[in-house]
Amino acid sequence: MNILFIGPYRQIDEWGQKSRSILKSIQASGHAVTSRPIYLYSSKQYNNYIEKSETIIKDHYDILIQFVLQPFIAYTGRVQKRIGIFNTETIPNNIPLGDLTSEMLMDEIWTDSTIVATKLQQLLNSYNSNTKVVAIPPSLNVEDLPLQHSHSLRATEKKLQNQFLFYYIGNILDEKSAFKEVYIAYLNSFTNQDPVSLVLALETPLHTDAINHCLATYQKEIGHITPVQHHPHVHIIMPQEILNTLERVAIHIDCDCMIDPNYTLLNNSPVLESAIYKNTPIVNKDSPIYEWLGPENVWGIDSYEDSCTIKPNPSVHRFTYGESWHRPIIKSLGHTMKQVYIDKFQRDKKATANSKLRQQFKNLSYNNILSK
Repeated sequence: MNILFIGPYRQIDEWGQKSRSILKSIQASGHAVTSRPIYLYSSKQYNNYIEKSETIIKDHYDILIQFVLQPFIAYTGRVQKRIGIFNTETIPNNIPLGDLTSEMLMDEIWTDSTIVATKLQQLLNSYNSNTKVVAIPPSLNVEDLPLQHSHSLRATEKKLQNQFLFYYIGNILDEKSAFKEVYIAYLNSFTNQDPVSLVLALETPLHTDAINHCLATYQKEIGHITPVQHHPHVHIIMPQEILNTLERVAIHIDCDCMIDPNYTLLNNSPVLESAIYKNTPIVNKDSPIYEWLGPENVWGIDSYEDSCTIKPNPSVHRFTYGESWHRPIIKSLGHTMKQVYIDKFQRDKKATANSKLRQQFKNLSYNNILSK
């Protein structure tokens, strides 16, 4: 088959990394793959490399795969199958027909979570759509992930030496990233007498005042349970522009446990990266990463389904009361952080299982999904 893939795989953000990983798994299928890059942002935060598949030109294509936002989707009747990858983040419980136009133009929708796939399929069926929804296993491009890295946090930061390092990668001001729950669970589980630190690796630079205000706000929410003088240590990593791959790799290698109980139901590339470096990340049990990898590889915490409510709303037709996501339960998160810290046997057991993931991702092919 001839396949045309369109996606933001040159971008250096999560959209770009995930798009490139999916492209690699499609290329591994053995079919003839042509690719074309798109850019979802006007900034120049993108790679200059050129995929070999960009030089391929075919007279016709059997399958068109588009990894884009719904408003940018293009319909063509000149292919046998149209596949849309929209990075669907939420559970679509009650979305009006008019807001699913892009999905209904596709023959297939690929999504990360079987929970999302099931709900979206039921919704599309209720509107008499023939679109098929498929949950795809997580992919990760391991070509740019070195086995070793010379930089060491513990060597350069005296306070981090001889510490157990939990870490968080993301935007601490983004509600759906669940940093609030992460920080409050950390404050409730440890004191400054414990040899632990929480490393906050920001995706993009933030003003120091904004960071301090965020931390102070969440500290107040725990009242007198943990007095200020007992707050455990927090270390901030601030990138110059955007946290790049090598910076993340150094953090994965040097830290002990990544925490990512994100509200949304997406596969997160940094979490998958942490696992291949034999880290043992903490995620929601209802997340697609826990769904695909399971307790053998990651720590799972309890969460509850809740309506999407964020301000300001980044999209007119998304993150509405017609959709839901999973919020982590702070008590479960705190208990699991304690368990991770104490139970070295389980950490080592999961790390051993994760040592096999690099080869699994390297061999991953979407041929079975494409051939159905």
